Amino acid sequence: MSTIPTGPDPRFTFGLRSPIESENAGLFISRGTGRHADRVIESYEIIHVVRGTLRLCEPGREYAVGAGEYLILVPGIRHWAPEDYPPGLEFYWIHFRVAVANDAGGRGRAAIDIPRHGRVGDPERLEELFRWFLDAQEQQDLDATLASGLCHMMLLVLAHRPRRASDADERIPMLARQAKRFLSCSFQEDVTTSLIARKLTCNPDYLGRLYKQSFGISIMDDLHTLRSRLAKTLLMDEALNVNEVATRCGYHDTTYFRRMFRRHVGIAPSRFRDLYSHMHINTA
Repeated sequence: MSTIPTGPDPRFTFGLRSPIESENAGLFISRGTGRHADRVIESYEIIHVVRGTLRLCEPGREYAVGAGEYLILVPGIRHWAPEDYPPGLEFYWIHFRVAVANDAGGRGRAAIDIPRHGRVGDPERLEELFRWFLDAQEQQDLDATLASGLCHMMLLVLAHRPRRASDADERIPMLARQAKRFLSCSFQEDVTTSLIARKLTCNPDYLGRLYKQSFGISIMDDLHTLRSRLAKTLLMDEALNVNEVATRCGYHDTTYFRRMFRRHVGIAPSRFRDLYSHMHINTA
């Protein structure tokens, strides 16, 4: 006869030593004044630009870090900005240190190979990690294990390189690729499938079918996805109300914006702001 245990479930303890020792992080939003400090830091720093372009110099080189790109600053190397922050510039930042391994030089640990400057393969995932870190930091619920783990995952996201264009990717019709490029550049404007078709001198029904076959998503769903990504960033700026966010994203009807945001993000814009607007945001 078997017995049913009534005591608490057993706990498991796992050793999770990490060479990454995370410090603090934040989201910077520029008001068009000020300039990045001229300094030498004692830790590493990841900078991920969400909007605009951040220009930084080091001895013998200059970086222009655009939207969707990152830069890793290295301890002991002076860096400075050649110009003031441009209006609208937004970037996440996090400082971390790499602990010295004491297990025979760290043999057996997987190395992470990351170019110091490049394009983020999955910016959405990276931004989610930053928001998780900043939310826990603000709530004073960020212990050392979680902090180092999140920073480690950020580095893994930067190191991961999605497949380069394969033969299958290259077989995507040129017309579909042209439509996607147009949408990426114009999603804040009054964009419709018919408008894109006129720009590309093709039939809108044919273009819509081709786009869905090529990318697995309709043109209009892709449009709202792009707008929702921008809205998430704008909603973290408490200087903008929801109506202003909707307008900047290309919506003239705030009710429609709320409905599309909820469909693509899963929560209402106001709820998203409540969750994330209190995070560590610094402005200049």
